[in-house]
Amino acid sequence: MATRISSVFAVLAVTILLSPDCGSAGDKAQPDVPVAYGVLIDGKEPVYGQQVCHIHSRCQLVDDQKTHVEVSVTIESTQRLSGEISIQCSEPDCSFLNGRTSARLESAAGGERARRFELYAGEDASFTNDLVYRTRASIGRILILF
Repeated sequence: MATRISSVFAVLAVTILLSPDCGSAGDKAQPDVPVAYGVLIDGKEPVYGQQVCHIHSRCQLVDDQKTHVEVSVTIESTQRLSGEISIQCSEPDCSFLNGRTSARLESAAGGERARRFELYAGEDASFTNDLVYRTRASIGRILILF
């Protein structure tokens, strides 16, 4: 009887852990995450503020028509501070160090609850990464505090 109960608990644990909407207890207990941000682009007015974002939902931080900059973040976990940040610029085009308009929160420099992303001029629209060292002009940065 005891082995049957333990096997039922084992099957239940595996089912819960493999479910697609399974998250940590910290994520379930805190669905809203306050996010403070600052966008500093050379030659443009700084944009900063605070937004309350939901886990697993795209959160628009900046949509500034004057500076032509849009920044959004999708937070996947607050315990590991994982997710994705996206930027859209016009005049001039901009991207992160990887040459794309999106980057992972985990790959940024910063402390436990803060992240800093450097912004560069242009965007690498190619699908391949050449093994050539290219210097890119830094045009600003994004600072995020969770």
